[in-house]
Amino acid sequence: MLARRFVPSPTPKVSMKIAHLLIIAALVVLGLPAEAQNGKGKGKEKGKGGLRKQSETQGNYRVAVVEIPEGVASEFARLKPKALLYRPIETSQEKLPLVVTLHGSGGGRRDIEQKKWQGAIRQLLTPENQKYEALVLEPLSEGEWDPDSLNRMLDYVIGENPDVDPKRIYCMGYSMGGKGTWEWAMNYPDRFAAILPKGFIPDLSKLDGMVDLPIWAMVGDKDSRPRVEGIPAMEKALKELGSTVVKISVFEGASHATAAGRSKEVPGVFEWIFSWERE
Repeated sequence: MLARRFVPSPTPKVSMKIAHLLIIAALVVLGLPAEAQNGKGKGKEKGKGGLRKQSETQGNYRVAVVEIPEGVASEFARLKPKALLYRPIETSQEKLPLVVTLHGSGGGRRDIEQKKWQGAIRQLLTPENQKYEALVLEPLSEGEWDPDSLNRMLDYVIGENPDVDPKRIYCMGYSMGGKGTWEWAMNYPDRFAAILPKGFIPDLSKLDGMVDLPIWAMVGDKDSRPRVEGIPAMEKALKELGSTVVKISVFEGASHATAAGRSKEVPGVFEWIFSWERE
């Protein structure tokens, strides 16, 4: 004869906890879209490596990845064979100015999808700058910028984009990007209509060729001593050589890190840049 085992029923307190958990679980499931409940949710489109692809357009601009062919890129030193090129979707100009923006240290380690819609293009998209129309080129480097590699890349981009106005090419960058801007212009001063190097240590060895180049340099007064002293020294040396188109901005109380943000808040930067054109 089988004995009947006595199983105690849950206490009211335990039963209430179980009921609450079941209700919460049901609400969570019902709140999910059908695709997620079935395990088939797509989410945002992802690129290679699982990175989310950024939008191809913002405002009046469209971005494209420029792939430099092996025949050109094989001569590059540290410069990656891909770059971002932003262009206006609608424009009234047959020829457009080109702004090359160089990233700082570490920027080249990021995937190109992560670089989209960063840097100078964000400034051009602000309401006060929407009146300007320009191409924006953002190359990527695995280390310090090499002027010869940048020059080869620029030649290729201009050849593939006949709407670039060669008389209105500009370069800007901060920290390593500022140094790259300076050294590129120092070695090829006739390439640019104006440059905007920021937060860098200037090499003063080839100033003679830069006397007629419009330069607006920026630095925080709490940056490293070589930058804080070097940029005013550069301005002084160029003016002594006869330059009338060099100026600097010094941000009071700004370190190397905080001056980067301060430099983006300076009014009239693009008005100044686009006011210059090579003869």
